[in-house]
Amino acid sequence: MNMSIRFPHLGINLEYVGETVSVFGFEITIYGIVIAVGMLAGLSFIILQAKRQNQDQNLYLQALIPGVLFGVVCARLCYIALHWNIFAKEPQRALWDIRTGGMVMYGALLGGIAALAVFCKIRKLSFGRMADTIIPGVVISQMIGVWGDFFSREYTGRYTDSILAMQLPAETLSGARLTTEMQENIVKIGDIFYVQVHPLFIYESLWCFFLLCVLLIYTKRKKFQGEIFMRYLAGYALGKAGIEFLCTDRICIPGTEISVFVPFLAGIFVIFSIVATVRRILSKKREKIHRRRLEERYAKEEKSSRGYEDMQSFEDVRDEFREVFAEAKEKPSEEDNPEKSEELQKPISDSK
Repeated sequence: MNMSIRFPHLGINLEYVGETVSVFGFEITIYGIVIAVGMLAGLSFIILQAKRQNQDQNLYLQALIPGVLFGVVCARLCYIALHWNIFAKEPQRALWDIRTGGMVMYGALLGGIAALAVFCKIRKLSFGRMADTIIPGVVISQMIGVWGDFFSREYTGRYTDSILAMQLPAETLSGARLTTEMQENIVKIGDIFYVQVHPLFIYESLWCFFLLCVLLIYTKRKKFQGEIFMRYLAGYALGKAGIEFLCTDRICIPGTEISVFVPFLAGIFVIFSIVATVRRILSKKREKIHRRRLEERYAKEEKSSRGYEDMQSFEDVRDEFREVFAEAKEKPSEEDNPEKSEELQKPISDSK
């Protein structure tokens, strides 16, 4: 089987892109290795983020261990459910034989969120705060891990002639993924027949990078616990809904060409976008009210302190009057000054 991958409009021609590597006699998929690298990168970022926010790093390690394990199991179960025709002959190996790859991100998210919610419930911690710290690391894991599909050649879409069009040997695609439009536009190069498809893993990786930048901006300006988590759900659902339209092996709503996941993803986007926006507006209003009350309280305290100073100055003036009165008492009275009293009586005697 030919293992080449081409990007004709970018001038990239990779003659051999393997799917597995041999380690001590065991065949391990490069898909799984890339997923593991993405998970380690995301975990490192989460621990660093917790350190920056002065949170307990060991607490996040304790939460991530069951979250990752349960997320992987749920991701595998979802993949098996969606591709049961592949595993129907050997169902006992379907769950544990992960060397061949195959996981669904929806399942990983649901499993990880459920595990984190249970952990926070048991430990009596804030789910919103922990989720806000973990989510950027999850996006990094997705941004890197989705490149595993470059080696497995699974995450591809419809025919396209765009600048990012990827050419794969027609023999590498299964019958369900090889659509009529692809067959009509097969390109022959030498002795090999290529089909041009959308590299959906590149689209999702770029969308995750954009989403990560937005979330990091919101992290510095968030108004309530859980805002980053809600923004992530809304943003990822929006991007994933757009990518679903380009998939070829999607499960469609009867009578339409719309994937059954699109309404679900659209609902997540609308609900969490509205909830996050409304809560952000209400949080801003509460901040304004709280700020105004603090200003009013400060003004009252300042006014009362000024009144106390005025009272102190009044007491000082009163003390000055007391001193004046005390000096007046020390002066001689009229009886002690007979000359002055005779002068006062003289006009009276002359009038008589």
